[in-house]
Amino acid sequence: MRLLQLRTILILNILFFITNLSFGQNPVTKHKGVSDPHIRVFNDTLHLYSGHDDSPEDKLWVMKDWRVFSSTNLLDWNLTTTISPKDNYMDENSIDCWASDAATRNGNYYFYFSDQKRGIGVMTANSPTGPFKDALGKPLVAPLHDPTIFIDDDVKNTPYIVYGDKSDSYYIAKLNEDMISTSEAPKPIEIIGEGWENAPKWMDKNYLFKNKDTYYLSWGNQYAISKNLYGPYKCVGAVGKGYNLNELAHSSFFWWKGQFYHIWCYYIKNGYKFRESIISYCHIDDNGEIVTDTNFLDLHFSNGVGQYNASWDKIEAEWYYEVSPNIIKKGTKKNGFVLTDITNNSWVKYANVNFETKKERFEALLQKVKGKGEIEIRMNKLKGLLIGTVYIDEKSTASTINCKIKNVTGIKDIYLVFKGNKKFKVELDYFKFID
Repeated sequence: MRLLQLRTILILNILFFITNLSFGQNPVTKHKGVSDPHIRVFNDTLHLYSGHDDSPEDKLWVMKDWRVFSSTNLLDWNLTTTISPKDNYMDENSIDCWASDAATRNGNYYFYFSDQKRGIGVMTANSPTGPFKDALGKPLVAPLHDPTIFIDDDVKNTPYIVYGDKSDSYYIAKLNEDMISTSEAPKPIEIIGEGWENAPKWMDKNYLFKNKDTYYLSWGNQYAISKNLYGPYKCVGAVGKGYNLNELAHSSFFWWKGQFYHIWCYYIKNGYKFRESIISYCHIDDNGEIVTDTNFLDLHFSNGVGQYNASWDKIEAEWYYEVSPNIIKKGTKKNGFVLTDITNNSWVKYANVNFETKKERFEALLQKVKGKGEIEIRMNKLKGLLIGTVYIDEKSTASTINCKIKNVTGIKDIYLVFKGNKKFKVELDYFKFID
């Protein structure tokens, strides 16, 4: 009897784990109503802070709590936390748990939440997954909603909160070191251009990030840029097209392991308030413009990011999982992207490559080859099993090179490790495996 009870408990625990785990794909967390997704990277772990649409049958927003999903590989998203309005100043029976965001400072973690349009509160924890406790018992800022927490890269890593909608304004305010109070009155953000002029009055959904010396402010499928954090911001255009990247899309952007990603939510059925979320690779091109890689989605939507198949026609270099710090992604939406500044000891990782069938050869397209070198194709580790080596010289520019590889089966991490002389430098366009 005791053994039977233990087996029952084990089975129930396994079922609970599976129920709360989503595997690599698009949508990211299928059938879970993940809305208004903001991903933050804490301690090299991805944390998805989201709203939670209650039912696919709801015609009005019913959002009874917030959810936190965590992942260490972009594939397995574990539901780690449910944050209830009963744990803050909101009504415990509230259905107004709107958009949220999170930040960390001085070893503490902060969860910023919307109480519908009434205001934005803040909760604190000593872990990115909580448990979170109400810090103030009242809104941090009010009225309005949809917080983005932005940490600048100045000497002090100054924190800011951005929030609001077009009917009033987007606002920005500097946060104090305690992260639960502001050090200045919120200031309206001026946005110039047709993208903002044509946005509906209700437009909220802001997200703010910085690349090099430029600040990017997005909403829906549009974005604007400025050299000054407080603005004015000048409209640039769309972050991408297709895949429900429209005015209803609530987005966020994040860097992880040297790769840039875009996540957004969409309504799965017109007239119903139930959303799911999509992740794709994203690029900032040579002109400083955002390019959401919908070409990847065209080919591999259901596969999702962070995993590959050796039978694909080709694997674009810019879809990498991780790169050595010296490598730079360059290109434009029109002409495509390559990896540049590849020199001796540079490496690129493509995790979870599925070798469903036997592959005989490795092939790659290179550009702008200088000097002589080679690509070592290694398995599972940077210095893992060598399964093939392809040799490179300046005649390899703009032509495919290939080599025979050892038999590989199953799902493996593939490292492309570049070796060469002092003059050696190359650009990687794409590669593939051949039967």
